[in-house]
Amino acid sequence: MNRRRILVALLSVGLIVVAILLFPSLHKLSETPTQQAEQPQVPLQPSPAETVSTAPAPPAARPLIPPVITVAKAAPALPQATISVNGVNDIDPAEAFGSKNAPVVMEIFSDFQCPACKQLFITTTQKVMDNYVNTGKVYLIHRDYPLPMHAYSRVAASYSRAAAHIGRCEEVEQAIFQNQEKWEMNGDIQGTVAAALSPAEMKKVQAFVDAKTFEPLIEKDRQLGQLVPVNQTPYTVLHTKSGQTFPVVGFVSYDVLKTFLDQLVSQK
Repeated sequence: MNRRRILVALLSVGLIVVAILLFPSLHKLSETPTQQAEQPQVPLQPSPAETVSTAPAPPAARPLIPPVITVAKAAPALPQATISVNGVNDIDPAEAFGSKNAPVVMEIFSDFQCPACKQLFITTTQKVMDNYVNTGKVYLIHRDYPLPMHAYSRVAASYSRAAAHIGRCEEVEQAIFQNQEKWEMNGDIQGTVAAALSPAEMKKVQAFVDAKTFEPLIEKDRQLGQLVPVNQTPYTVLHTKSGQTFPVVGFVSYDVLKTFLDQLVSQK
């Protein structure tokens, strides 16, 4: 009986020892899959160097202002260089007519709001153009001389000068003088000029006027007039190749002027 109890006791102790030795390993095996399943799966992040090398190139910089706007804001043309003919300097070619080799140069200082200037242009100057300028006998120069007492004469000169530089001088001068009484009442020179031009031509003229492109040429004419001196308009100066000058003050009829021009032309 005692031997049997001893054997049972020994067997029990052996089982306990075996259980102690085996239990930690079993515990680790049972908890490892659970712990691995519970670990968050963090995606592999590239290093800073890899990020720089694999990132797509930034798009090319785009201009802030569309090209069409740049074209639309192109600056107007600058005034043409002035010329000298027969001793007369600072002539704007767009406001001069006829042959530069003509024996007589006729220089007219004019104000578009002056009634006497209108009368000279309509009844005398146009006939001089037909019979003397177009035949090579007279080189005619228009000078802008806006008088300070006329509210719109400077504006009229600006439109006329701009029109001259697109080749529409005669048409616009005629429109301004013939409608003088109308526009001097309301100042609508723009409407008067627009009626004599196409929309495309008027757009060009208006751009020149708005930019004051030809104001320096108008001011130059005014300064030259002060040196003459011009004391009223119209004021005409006739120049011969021999260096003689003959002032004609105020309005003069075509018949009277024709007689004088014939004498000067015959001298050559």
